[in-house]
Amino acid sequence: MRLFLAGCALSFFSLPVVAGQPVAPSSQNEADLFPASLLQISETEAFSRYVFLVDKEKRKLSVFERNGEDIKKVDEYPADIGKMGGNKTKRDDHKTPEGIYFLEKRLTQPAIPFSLYGGLAFTTNYPNLFDQRQNKTGSGIWLHAIPDSVPLTRGSRGCVVVRNEVIKKLADYVKLRETPILIFDHVNYLSKSEHEKRRSELSSFVEQWRKSWEEQDIEKYMSFYDKDFKAPGFNFDSWKNHKSNLKSKYEYIKVHLSQPYIVQHNDQLLVKTLQRYESDKHVDYGVKTIYALKSGDSYKIIREEWAPFSQEKVAAAIARDNSMTAQANQVQQ
Repeated sequence: MRLFLAGCALSFFSLPVVAGQPVAPSSQNEADLFPASLLQISETEAFSRYVFLVDKEKRKLSVFERNGEDIKKVDEYPADIGKMGGNKTKRDDHKTPEGIYFLEKRLTQPAIPFSLYGGLAFTTNYPNLFDQRQNKTGSGIWLHAIPDSVPLTRGSRGCVVVRNEVIKKLADYVKLRETPILIFDHVNYLSKSEHEKRRSELSSFVEQWRKSWEEQDIEKYMSFYDKDFKAPGFNFDSWKNHKSNLKSKYEYIKVHLSQPYIVQHNDQLLVKTLQRYESDKHVDYGVKTIYALKSGDSYKIIREEWAPFSQEKVAAAIARDNSMTAQANQVQQ
């Protein structure tokens, strides 16, 4: 019963009917455009190669996948959203949240009633870190289906809703806890050159942060952090002291990052990468997630998270990334 109450049951709301088949591109040039928020899908096999984008204004859910350095749209479907417009801020406001989320758990019968959620549902991590900083409340925001007998136009309590036949297809793209679902009021698109410029700028931000850390330039390294920075057990000052203490203990450090996920939502930035850390006294491997907020012309890191990952998997991912980089350099030469 608790599981049932956590999800988003639907409530009636009349909207224009949209067919249940993939939506055709709105223009012939759409294939040449790239979503401004989805800058890079990691090539690392540990992560998902797919990303879901939800455009609330157009009531569409699109699936993108990595394609070398580029990304491409592979599917697009009509979707229902919250019966009330705007960005979710509190429990029971019947609004669909807007932000960077991940699909965490897969639910089906008998855990969920078919009459409300169709044959399949995926939970999300709403409220995420950015939401929590803004004191947003509520829970149970899912991506789920509805029976074919129910109009895909009646409005949900905040969930993203698709047809049963669609969620079965979407399930093939989902890697639990790794597949992002980015939800926007309106998805903006860029030309290939504009998209590449933005991707390069943020890749440079990540690289300069990594380089300053590896060089143990504490002042430059800390310039990437917000004064309100938090990490498990740390704030800005204790983080700086921690890094300074490590500098006095280690003769050197090396930091290798796999090709990261780089996704944005307005002023929010999320970077997710496999990290190999090495010093003369310590080596570890893990998944590093960086949360940052726009500050002036750049970004400031507000939180870091790290979770252990097996040495063998990280080494394989790094070797693969290095091989791809070498191949790309040969092509450029």
